[in-house]
Amino acid sequence: MIVKYSLVFVMLFCIFGLDAKLSSPPHCTQVTKDSDFISRYKMNYPEAYIHPGQKEAFQKLYCINPAAVNKGVSVVCDWAAPPQVQFTMGDEYMHVIRQDPTGRYPGNAVIKTYQICNHTKHLHLQSDIVVTETDDFE
Repeated sequence: MIVKYSLVFVMLFCIFGLDAKLSSPPHCTQVTKDSDFISRYKMNYPEAYIHPGQKEAFQKLYCINPAAVNKGVSVVCDWAAPPQVQFTMGDEYMHVIRQDPTGRYPGNAVIKTYQICNHTKHLHLQSDIVVTETDDFE
C-alpha cells in the first residue's frame, strides 16, 4: 500500500516538474552593464515578451536623462537558441535579436530586466515599474 502511494507521489512530482520545464524557454542570455555611479533606486521592469515569429525587439529603459545607470541586468530566454542581448548607447533601450536557424522563432521569448539608478525621473510614465529605495545595493 505504501509502495503504491510512493509511486503515485513520484509520478506526480515528475509530471509537475516536466510541466514547469516545458512552460518556460530553456535557452537564456544574461547581460550585465556596470558603472561607478552611486545609486539609490532599483527599477524592476515588468516581464516582457517577444511574440512568436518576431525576430527582434527593443525594450525602453527609463533610468536616463541624465544617464545615471549604476547597473543594468537583462535576462532573455527563448525556445530555439540563446538570443543576442545588448544595451544601446546611452542605455535608452535594451535590444534583443532572437536566434533560430529555421527563421520561425517559435513561442514567446521572455525578457526580465532591472536597473539600479540614482534618480527616479520618468517613472510617472510607467506605472508598472517597481522602484525600491535603499542605501545598499550589490
